[in-house]
Amino acid sequence: LLQVASVIGKDFAEPLLAEVAELPAEELKASLAALRRAEFIHEQAIYPVAEYSFKHPLTQEVALGSQLQSRRRTVHAAVARAIERQDAEHLDERAPLLAHHWEEAGETLAAARWHRRAAEWVGATDHLAATHHWGRVRALLRELPKDHEAAEIGVAACMQLLNTSWRVGVGLDETNAVLEEGQGFARAIGDRIAPVYLSLMHARAVCGTGDVATYIDLAEQNERLALAVGDDAALALARMWVVDAWAFGARLPEALRKADDVLPLIPRQVPAVHKVLGSHPHPVFVLWRGFCLYWMGRLEEGLESLAVARRMSDDDDTPEMAAYSVAFSADALRLAHDGDGVLASAQQIHEISRRLGEPPVLAALAQLAYGYAHLLAGRPADAIEAARASLRLHGLANKPNAGWSAALLAEALLQTGDLSAAQSAAEQAIALCRRSLRSQYEAEAHGILARALLRRDGAAAREPAEAALAEAAALIERTGAQLLAPALCEWRAELAAVLGDAASSDALLREALALYDEIGAPLQAARIARGLAP
Repeated sequence: LLQVASVIGKDFAEPLLAEVAELPAEELKASLAALRRAEFIHEQAIYPVAEYSFKHPLTQEVALGSQLQSRRRTVHAAVARAIERQDAEHLDERAPLLAHHWEEAGETLAAARWHRRAAEWVGATDHLAATHHWGRVRALLRELPKDHEAAEIGVAACMQLLNTSWRVGVGLDETNAVLEEGQGFARAIGDRIAPVYLSLMHARAVCGTGDVATYIDLAEQNERLALAVGDDAALALARMWVVDAWAFGARLPEALRKADDVLPLIPRQVPAVHKVLGSHPHPVFVLWRGFCLYWMGRLEEGLESLAVARRMSDDDDTPEMAAYSVAFSADALRLAHDGDGVLASAQQIHEISRRLGEPPVLAALAQLAYGYAHLLAGRPADAIEAARASLRLHGLANKPNAGWSAALLAEALLQTGDLSAAQSAAEQAIALCRRSLRSQYEAEAHGILARALLRRDGAAAREPAEAALAEAAALIERTGAQLLAPALCEWRAELAAVLGDAASSDALLREALALYDEIGAPLQAARIARGLAP
């Protein structure tokens, strides 16, 4: 009996033990009582069923190791079948346990099925756990002949491993290998749609490694591929990721036009896409539309669109999408100087991240938002800590955002007065943003660099500061990121003040005030107004 219990696990319920051990009821009770008296096990609960636990881990280990492998496999299979019968109404929750027992039983296909079910059950709430289960599916399938069911499961596993790769941090070589393997499974079963989905997922995985330029090329190719295949759901997803790619690459007007053109054609819910992606494409279009709007200086419209995306995400029960909506709102609000709004957003992102197991991609965004909240509250030293945490996490997952984190770090160092460190951080942010095409954040980093040089070296820094501000102006013009136009006026005003041109400095600040009023940032306008002479 102790050997059977050791196969079940450290904790075991009496009904499960009874079914697997197949002992008469009286003998079972007597044996359990003897094991308790000998202090091998102890009773943990008596209601609604009796539950027991091994008193010492070594006892379970010895009882398990004392059995021949063939015996253990037989018992694992019996435990799995018993769980399937006794917990028929809770099999999703039991899927990881069933996968374990079938795997230990040597039933590879059954184990792969249950790992798949476990992955699908936790897919929207725990990316790390889902990645583990899909990885086990992929490993198990290597032991199976290439039959139709195994290949179908293999396609699903590869698709979802690509889908989670950029969230948890997987390298390019591995994502390429997963794509090739998935395409092989798709060919084996003659599936002409699966290769499109695999290519779509792979392109987003490439973005996660920081290579946004390649991502844009792949996203545009995939839209043409989806059009050629003629699958409406795949086309909706392909167009969604074109907008995603252009927005990542700071092609803001193009991304906004594409979203506005395509959005009326995309149903509110696309079940086929939801099954693959875990969310519907419609809210993603709304999300990126809001992102483009606020960066293009249409602040109120952008925040409204992000609020709509958040409500849709809540309706669809896709908390990850809700976190992205809030993160973009925090970005808009910090540029509007709304510290209370940024702090509230940071707390929301952190709570969603905690509920989802704190995947690096969301934990990084929470730290970013907290960093900006600290800056706006006048606590730049605290912002430095948050920025470094965000930068470290973005070095693991969704790497294009590393430049954004580095820009926050540079601004925080600037505000503490550590000007040489601010210069170095700004230069790092520029390099990271340039590599990943995050041009609006690169423009901010050039503004930070100019101010760090001016505050450290004074008028002697005129030429490099002017060069940095010219770079910022060119990036704002090229991307359409008009939300930074008033900030650029402030940076130029600081240069003019350092050069002793008080009149130009005052004029530039008044221009910044007018621009803040124009984009709908009254808190910024009020901040400028307080520093101006009547």
